[in-house]
Amino acid sequence: MRIALVGTGALLCLYALSTVATAAGVLLFLLAVVLLHDLVFLPAVLAAGCLIRRWVPPRRQPAARFAGVVGLAVVVVALPMVLGFGRSADNPTVLPRPYGQGLILIVGLVVMSVVLGRKGIERSRGRRRRSRSG
Repeated sequence: MRIALVGTGALLCLYALSTVATAAGVLLFLLAVVLLHDLVFLPAVLAAGCLIRRWVPPRRQPAARFAGVVGLAVVVVALPMVLGFGRSADNPTVLPRPYGQGLILIVGLVVMSVVLGRKGIERSRGRRRRSRSG
């Protein structure tokens, strides 16, 4: 699967270089992505993992890590819209939605789905234990 994803990404990069973008623009974009990942996203994920390991009980850690990584990814993608980058006063149709409320809603749905999923797993395991012992 990983080889297919890397191959697809490489083909898309070659297509962009050959038709749409300049080589300098693509290299600048790739450099920015690598720096953003290595200097912002990765340290945030590592810090969150350390906090989860310290404060969350071991049985709940996988669910907390999942919610943290998904929530952080959603926040990173939505933050420019929430902060209004690109919004202009003379064109109200650019970024017309209440993106802060949407972000809170999506992060809340992520947390709720993880909690409900974890409860479902616990119930399923409880039923299996009762059926084996009875």
